Amino acid sequence: MKHAKIAIIGAGSVGSTIAYTLLVKNIAAEIVLIDINQKRCMGEVYDISDALSFSGTSKIKTADIENAKNADIIIVAAGIAQKPEQTREDLVKVNKKIVTSIMRDLNPANNDNIVIMVTNPVDAMTFYAQQASGLPHQKIFGTGTFLDTQRLRGLISKKLNIAEQSIHAYILGEHGDSQFPAWSTARIAGTPIINFPEMSEDNLEMYAKKTREKVYEIIKCKGATYFGIAACVSALCENIIFNQQRIAPVSTFIKKFNLYISLPAVIGYNGIQQVIPIPLNEKEQGQLEQSAQTIQKTIDSA
Repeated sequence: MKHAKIAIIGAGSVGSTIAYTLLVKNIAAEIVLIDINQKRCMGEVYDISDALSFSGTSKIKTADIENAKNADIIIVAAGIAQKPEQTREDLVKVNKKIVTSIMRDLNPANNDNIVIMVTNPVDAMTFYAQQASGLPHQKIFGTGTFLDTQRLRGLISKKLNIAEQSIHAYILGEHGDSQFPAWSTARIAGTPIINFPEMSEDNLEMYAKKTREKVYEIIKCKGATYFGIAACVSALCENIIFNQQRIAPVSTFIKKFNLYISLPAVIGYNGIQQVIPIPLNEKEQGQLEQSAQTIQKTIDSA
């Protein structure tokens, strides 16, 4: 995908940080930042453009929603921010209206567009966005538990003094409180993580809890999270543009549940290439089912 154009809808902390991350990593030829608050959006573009001389990205600019229609990748990061002590489900009604309006304004979208949803609660928002846009399921997906997975690997890395890239462990299910680690399939150099003496049952529970609750700690301290998710989105864009076909746990459509939920998926030029069947044990399969039910309740709540 040469000379890729990426449109980011939503110029708040998340959207603007995604734009900056894409720029400094030289991933796109053109970045378009779009927001209903045009003054804020222009300020972000002016600020980010000061870094252009340090990257190979050709340009960043503001535009309206029409300009997003011919983008190779559309990133939707618009919506209200999660407040301290606020659950993701509390966001759903307001953000559904925002996301649905955006996707209808984009319609009819080019079937070559790939849409990455970031707005929370992301599993429900991806479902609403697909319904509103009519895009093929493989062309639209959410960031899901990609960031949660990186958080888990980071905790394990510190405990075992092994690089995160060598740790194959996934957080699956909802990007929210019903998420769970697939410990039965977690491996380091082919060795089950549960076989490491340091990874006691108590430690496994602690790491799952820390991973699940880290977002609330960050929000409590600074009001929002945006650096980690921006790095994840830029990695997904790189995967698409360069057709890397790497695997990431993202919120993708699963026919069995008729909704979007995070499972390991191969991502490339055409979006979701395939979902990798992961052999969960009986407990984890139950957790996945429960997570799907939680997402369905969130969808139904709006």
